[in-house]
Amino acid sequence: MNRIGTRDKFPGDITEIRVRDIAMPRKITIDLSIVQVDFEYGIAGNLFYVWESPDVSSYVSIRVNSTDQPALDYRKKTGLTTPFDKLYITTPAGQAGDLILVIATEAPGLLNIIDHRSSNVTGLSGILAELQGVTAAGTFAGVTVGAAAVQVLAANANRKACLIQALSTNTGRVFLGFDNTVTAGGAPGIWFAELQPGMPFSVDDYRGPIFAIATAAGQVVGTGEW
Repeated sequence: MNRIGTRDKFPGDITEIRVRDIAMPRKITIDLSIVQVDFEYGIAGNLFYVWESPDVSSYVSIRVNSTDQPALDYRKKTGLTTPFDKLYITTPAGQAGDLILVIATEAPGLLNIIDHRSSNVTGLSGILAELQGVTAAGTFAGVTVGAAAVQVLAANANRKACLIQALSTNTGRVFLGFDNTVTAGGAPGIWFAELQPGMPFSVDDYRGPIFAIATAAGQVVGTGEW
């Protein structure tokens, strides 16, 4: 870096911004719940940047200078450095909350955006929730299993984990499978877990259905998911 050149330039920059606010960023707040198509913002600059949004999936589509230009999608912590005198912004349906768009001129010469936050911090909240577990009670029930396969847990896209336990007073064994082709043991049979009386099975990374079949009628398993 040419430090002498930087010092020589700085007084001139200060004099320039005292007479006009060329380097000051401006803010546009876009209500994502209001659907718009190519809404014209008559504002000039050479940088725009999505500073804040409700989540990492929220976005707007922006055309620069003309509606003949291609629309690009911009999400949190994305933007563009290019001269413009108009922005045509489309807000797709099905969103909510405010998106903050920062507009600036003289970038990068007199203005740079500095943001050391991870762009994925909001996305990591889902991982954090998975690690912490849930505070609300899940669903649970007893299910009778016999010689014909029955579904003991339906597919659940929101499932964090599930537990199935054979009743301690069962007289037979219960076999678990992923569909109704599960068989009651045999060699080799079609099953993934065998539950003897009192034995549990749990999983925390499967959200599909679970079926069961037993070696005797009237066997019972307890099921719970959260």
